[in-house]
Amino acid sequence: MRFSQDFIEKVQEANNLVDIISQYTQLKPSGSGLMGRCPFPDHAEKTASFSVSETKQVYHCFGCHKSGNLFSFLRDYQGMSFPEAVEYLAGRASIPMPAPDKEDAQRDQASDKKKLLLKVNKLAADYFSEQLKRVPHDHPVKKYIASRGLSQEVIEAFGVGYAVPEWDGLERYLLSKNVPMALAEEARLVKARTNKSGHFDIFRDRLMFPILSAMGEPIAFGGRYLEKKENEPKYLNSPETPVFVKGKVLYGLSQTARYIRSDDLALIVEGYMDLVSLYQAGIRNVVATMGTALTPDHGKMLKRMTKNVVALFDGDNAGMEAAERSLPILLAADLYPKGLTLPNGMDPDDYVKKYGSEALKIELDRAPDLFVMILARWMDGYRGDASEKVKLADKLKPLFESIPDLRLRDLYLAEAAQKMNVGLPWLRQAVGIQGSGPVNSQNRPAMTRTVQPNPNMGSANQKPPQEVSSSVEGGKISLQGASKAELMLLGLVLKSRANFDQFVNENLLESVAHEGVKKILEKAADVYRQDLSKFDKLTSLLVSYVDQPEYLFQVSPANEGDPGYDEEAEMKLLRDCFKRVKENFLREQAKRLARDLKNEPSSDKLEQIMNIQRNRISLNKG
Repeated sequence: MRFSQDFIEKVQEANNLVDIISQYTQLKPSGSGLMGRCPFPDHAEKTASFSVSETKQVYHCFGCHKSGNLFSFLRDYQGMSFPEAVEYLAGRASIPMPAPDKEDAQRDQASDKKKLLLKVNKLAADYFSEQLKRVPHDHPVKKYIASRGLSQEVIEAFGVGYAVPEWDGLERYLLSKNVPMALAEEARLVKARTNKSGHFDIFRDRLMFPILSAMGEPIAFGGRYLEKKENEPKYLNSPETPVFVKGKVLYGLSQTARYIRSDDLALIVEGYMDLVSLYQAGIRNVVATMGTALTPDHGKMLKRMTKNVVALFDGDNAGMEAAERSLPILLAADLYPKGLTLPNGMDPDDYVKKYGSEALKIELDRAPDLFVMILARWMDGYRGDASEKVKLADKLKPLFESIPDLRLRDLYLAEAAQKMNVGLPWLRQAVGIQGSGPVNSQNRPAMTRTVQPNPNMGSANQKPPQEVSSSVEGGKISLQGASKAELMLLGLVLKSRANFDQFVNENLLESVAHEGVKKILEKAADVYRQDLSKFDKLTSLLVSYVDQPEYLFQVSPANEGDPGYDEEAEMKLLRDCFKRVKENFLREQAKRLARDLKNEPSSDKLEQIMNIQRNRISLNKG
């Protein structure tokens, strides 16, 4: 769903960034803002360097340089997409979501039903959690938890609970909360009895794992039996409901998204206990598929956080078959999949318990491309007969068709041709690929991996996007290649209203050479002119338009009234920035005119160069 800018700003105004971030790190007053230890898991620090401005509603870490606003924090820390973050914040502030079609009553009714189902699931999650707390220490479920080595911290992080053996424990609890049994049945928590009135619980005598949405709401459950029961599955998962579609949910993502982002790697396992055990062992960048095959929607979810995945499957035939099924899905999602199967039919939990988490990390670092691993499996017993080559080429064809990155596809083609002992041209033809263009049956443009250059090594010739979307969901303004002087200017100008006034009075905008910096300052000036009172929230607004928001925080966090703030020093720094930006602009103008003059002599151009040189001399004297 696309939201209007008015609605986005309304949601942003109704929430406080300090309240959100305070859930994850302790913030203490420091001058005009707050400071704390960086909450992001990839930045372990002993001295607080994470600054939050309640006035501006922005954060910036002076250690790891992460920065942003409400939406970017929920994206980077919780793994939410922009629409999910808006919906979460709107719900948190009790702001009704805009209806996609106000005339569509059925859509409104469906939305209301989903909210009711989520409330029922939350009650059930609380009930299961409370039941686990109530059972004695010698109860089988407590003994099982102890045997798996799960700490209280991990149990609370994942909301692990217990479904009692009674047939109607949850039913009676929900009735006490005035929940209609028809709604509980639609949530797939209870089932109507066949021979008499009433309902019975679907989950009984099982260790319970709530399945959460990206916004942290229970949408379904998975239950593991404590001891083997005849005619009952080891894991029992909620059937699909209006709020739970298996193919669109990855277990654990709500808790692990921030680790996946910080490690730039996602491990994919097959079950709840595998994920929870790895999390307990300190390997936290994990998601689980809940016993179902990966889907294209899973691939899209992973790509929002990282392009690097390792499929960590059990070492048995079922695990290898799961790896085979996942390969085309992951490739089609434009990911870089690797694969690892564990020895002797071990699952990840067994492996970590026997060899330790560090041993598993070493194996993960060595994991081969999943394509290479599957190709080796398909070539087990391969003799190189002509018929074998044709059959293998037919098997490979849908894989190559699924790869949008043509560079990766061509490398896989070359590797397969070498291992099959066939010529590359023959294999290209056999799988329907001519030259290095797209697969014949696909007829689609390449989707290649974009590698962001180091901010300190940007090219001055790099061109930023020519247009800026009017929505924060649209394109970003690139600040790559901007000079240090212009980035310093940007940070200073956005820091205080006094600095911004100086910038406006200086009439410096035309001297800013980098198009991205210029667009940000133009947008800031437009907002400022419309409403002076909006200046404090200006940086928070601009964060959503910039590809690397840390460039908006290039200067010291000290503000007027803060200890250590030196107004005279800051004004001198601002004037120096003005001077350097003008000097750079005039120098580049002179260089351009000199090149033109060399190609086409002109007295006018010569006069312009002389005027520029006089301006530079005058600027330096000033």
